[in-house]
Amino acid sequence: MATVRSLRGAGTVLRVGATPVPHAEILDHVRDDLARVDVDLHIEVFETFDEPNRALVRKNIDANFFQYLPFLQEFNRSTGNDLVAVTAVHIEPFALYSQSIDTIDAIPEYAEVALPGDPVNAARALRILHDQHLITLEHDEMRTPTIESIADNPRQLLFKQIASAHLTDVLNDFDVVFLFGNYAMDRQIDLTSALHCDTANPDFAEYLVARPDNADSRPISLLASALNSDAVRTFLSRAYGTRVAAAF
Repeated sequence: MATVRSLRGAGTVLRVGATPVPHAEILDHVRDDLARVDVDLHIEVFETFDEPNRALVRKNIDANFFQYLPFLQEFNRSTGNDLVAVTAVHIEPFALYSQSIDTIDAIPEYAEVALPGDPVNAARALRILHDQHLITLEHDEMRTPTIESIADNPRQLLFKQIASAHLTDVLNDFDVVFLFGNYAMDRQIDLTSALHCDTANPDFAEYLVARPDNADSRPISLLASALNSDAVRTFLSRAYGTRVAAAF
């Protein structure tokens, strides 16, 4: 269930869907700037990755802010929609994390590994495991690998896919878990101690996304400019330190 943060002020209402941390917090930071140009920002907070694109297609919201391009492209491909990436805003970490294992070399045989449940993020996780020499993927499936793409698994790792929003809930149930920066920050999990952390990777910059019919509209353009401002760059550094990098 989404919650709505309605912001004070008159003017054109702009409804934007976002996941809580840091997306909704970043939007909160620019609300006064938008109010000064007669845009009344309403933030609808979603707890999972499944809902914001569907809500945007249905026109329940005017834009969303939670995803990177590979995720958006897969949504458009699989649903026949053509949502538009308006501007990149920030980059979050994506970590291979364990509460019981100190290093990648210490991952034992038959370790249980929790992967994200959606195809795009599962593929990202599998490529990390490949790069860390824990598995070997079929060469011709490197772009969008699945568990079935694993050609060699010398430690006989055991994989299970879990809905992304619940990965932080299963830390005690698996030897190794892939964690998204936004969910980790929301639970105050320190990813600096992760076995491996993919940080500031421009391929996974998080985008403001709109529909073809409104992507060039004045309110969306004003929001994009506010999100790409020096004030937001300073806010990201102050609020999240090295955990979140500006993508503009």
